[in-house]
Amino acid sequence: MSLHGETVALSGVRKSFGDLVAVDGVSFEVPAGSFFSLLGPSGCGKSTTLRMIAGFEAPDEGDIIIGDQNVVPLAASRRPTAMVFQNYALFPHMTVGQNVAYGLNVRRMKKADVRERVRHVLERVDMAAFEDTPVPSLSGGQQQRVALARAVAVEPQVILFDEPLSNLDVALRQQTRKELKALQKDIGLTSLYVTHDQEEAMAMSDQVAVMRAGRVVQIGRPETLYMEPETAFVASFLGGANILVDPADGVRLTGFEPDTGHVVSVRAEDVVLRDDGHRARVVGRQFLGHVTELDIEVDGIALRMRVPGMAPDEAELRVAVKAYRSLPNDL
Repeated sequence: MSLHGETVALSGVRKSFGDLVAVDGVSFEVPAGSFFSLLGPSGCGKSTTLRMIAGFEAPDEGDIIIGDQNVVPLAASRRPTAMVFQNYALFPHMTVGQNVAYGLNVRRMKKADVRERVRHVLERVDMAAFEDTPVPSLSGGQQQRVALARAVAVEPQVILFDEPLSNLDVALRQQTRKELKALQKDIGLTSLYVTHDQEEAMAMSDQVAVMRAGRVVQIGRPETLYMEPETAFVASFLGGANILVDPADGVRLTGFEPDTGHVVSVRAEDVVLRDDGHRARVVGRQFLGHVTELDIEVDGIALRMRVPGMAPDEAELRVAVKAYRSLPNDL
């Protein structure tokens, strides 16, 4: 097999469905061989963007460049892409091997070459022992691997993932995303991944584009987006930060008055226990193993804080804000 990733670049891409503007002038560039995620809430336009790259939807405006070719005029079948769908889209009446071979047979590859290609890609995803197994007898994680193998088998330059792990339970999702990321790096294909799961995007991606209402609001490495959000929406959506909209609340909690049109953003882990801090009433708690999340009230200000391990089992605490940011209010 000969696999290589290509750069993907979108410029001014727009798509409407009637009066609804689903994608509104989206532009970004995905470096060859990288793992790039589109992250945002439901209805923000991320899946529509992915479908336009795949050729399943046609943009009203803009260019989609893969390598050095504008693929907008090309049908989906002529684009150097392959899609891994949310529900895997496997054929239930076929075996694992027949599913992987399907796209190769459509391309009229020689039978001997098909057998060799199927064997090779199933080995890459650790599913060679299941080649003759009917698809319905596989677990969700195994079906996800077969869907990936089928995509890789046609030797695309770009793989597109539309929330492929959303049907898996939490433990299997965490395991599978590690395997998927490792396999992507090993194969070297450019990958575009759509998800609404912030943790998933942070864990897997080289870069993340945060989308809202059809637009990209910030692009960057996961750690940059988390530590240096550019707007209140990004801070709230990606890091679950506390957003203090009322300037008076910001002053009371931090001693800082934000600029006009800005809000104060405080990450949950930056609200810390301190003996000489503000008096806080605990109104809720969730023990999550490595951290405990507390819902507290400070002078009527609702906050969320994260304490490593177990938090004190008390109805009242003393807390202080360790760090905060002033951000444009786009909520």
